[in-house]
Amino acid sequence: MKNKFVIYDPPMCCSSGVCGPNPDQALINLQDTLEKIRNMGAEVERYLITQSPQAFKDNPEIIRLIQEQQLKALPITTCDGKVVKTGAYPTLKEFETFINK
Repeated sequence: MKNKFVIYDPPMCCSSGVCGPNPDQALINLQDTLEKIRNMGAEVERYLITQSPQAFKDNPEIIRLIQEQQLKALPITTCDGKVVKTGAYPTLKEFETFINK
C-alpha cells in the first residue's frame, strides 16, 4: 500500500523554501529526503499556510495544533491522515519508520 504524506509548512518565501541568497539547509535536506521517499513509492503533498490556507482549514487536527501551539507547531507532517511529527521536518530515518508501520 502506498503511504501518503502531507506536510503543512510554515510561511516561507516560496513553495519549497529553498530560494533566496541563504536557503535553509534543513529545507535543502528535506527536498532530498522527499525525493528518496517518493522513489520508495510514497506520495507527498506540501501546503504552505500562506498559499494554501484552505488545506489547513479542511483538517481539524491541524487547526487544533495551530490553535494550541501557534506557528511553533509547524511544520506538521501527517502519514495517511495521522499526525506523525510537529515542529520539525522528519528525517529520512523517521520517514522510513512511518512507511514500514
